[in-house]
Amino acid sequence: MERIAVLGAGNGGQCMAADLALAGHEVVLCELPAFAERLRALAGDPVIELSGIGRTGRARLAGLTFDVGEAARGATLLNLVVPAFGQRAFYEELLPHLRDGQIVVVWAGDFGSLALRELVRAQRPELDAHIVETNTLPYGTRLIEPGKVVLPLLAPLVLAATVPADTPGPALPLLRELWPCVEPGADVLGVALSNPNPVVHPPGALLNVGRIQYSAGAFNMYREGITEAVARVIRGVHGEVRAVADALGTSVLEYRDEDYRSKTSVMGVAFRAPFDTDAVIGDIAGPHSIDDRYITEDLPFGLVPVAELGERVGVATPLIESIVTLGSSVCGRDFWTEGRGLDELGLAGLGRDEILASVRDSRAATAAPGD
Repeated sequence: MERIAVLGAGNGGQCMAADLALAGHEVVLCELPAFAERLRALAGDPVIELSGIGRTGRARLAGLTFDVGEAARGATLLNLVVPAFGQRAFYEELLPHLRDGQIVVVWAGDFGSLALRELVRAQRPELDAHIVETNTLPYGTRLIEPGKVVLPLLAPLVLAATVPADTPGPALPLLRELWPCVEPGADVLGVALSNPNPVVHPPGALLNVGRIQYSAGAFNMYREGITEAVARVIRGVHGEVRAVADALGTSVLEYRDEDYRSKTSVMGVAFRAPFDTDAVIGDIAGPHSIDDRYITEDLPFGLVPVAELGERVGVATPLIESIVTLGSSVCGRDFWTEGRGLDELGLAGLGRDEILASVRDSRAATAAPGD
């Protein structure tokens, strides 16, 4: 295989780069120049020490670069591993350098594959690249410091789909070869709606915001914050997500009743440890403030699109809407305005059948909305 690029050098990106390198692949890790200072230790000697479960050891990368174009050159597979609010900056740097046949995977995309497709339509409509979205990363990982990553949890199942779904090409077989936990989802909508983070994190964080601020961030949500009452809200959020998916005609991951009845909720299904998963997840610290990604990513990029999709297909989402509104007030921001709306995804003004065709049918997907 040609070299693999990992775009984004946070905890997930460093873990993925190290895991692939330990598996014998030539891996280039890339970060934007704005974050170069924090990676100074890796710049001279790109070695990442990966501990925990799975492949472990000192992983020597083929390179670390702050030039997205350099990372894209010579790479067949480009893995974007950044928070949803950081995707656009990478897209803008990446688009001029993409070539036909390359595979771009937006990990835990929060509908980011559709946002990328819209930019391709606008800026490079002739490009024939493969765009993929997953519902989560295969790694439940934490960054100790740049170059040192611990991996305590692995995802037993990762859903992935291309956009549109009827043109999978070589992407999904390649992902399954690298990560056997990857399984095909119905389409990128079903995949994005199966991300467990927006279901679990916002209720767990917002219903404990007083505790988070009182403790100055000394808080473990999965140990302290998910009580029976909070679990009912999590279940209610997932129920609304599932109702939107049903109305759209796609499918999402389902959970058993007992999956909601633990301190880890459905996150204990999405990620597993070799022993005592609840205790391992319970040790995850945070959120530490109201500016945490549990709120500032999962509300505007995870829940806002669900509410807007629900409105398009006639499904009420009062619980999700209340969480977005409450989170906006807590943070002093307007997540409805900041959030990922259907216009960014190329779905504004479309009806149910048109939305589904846009993500499944290459004939419908070749023209931008309104054409």
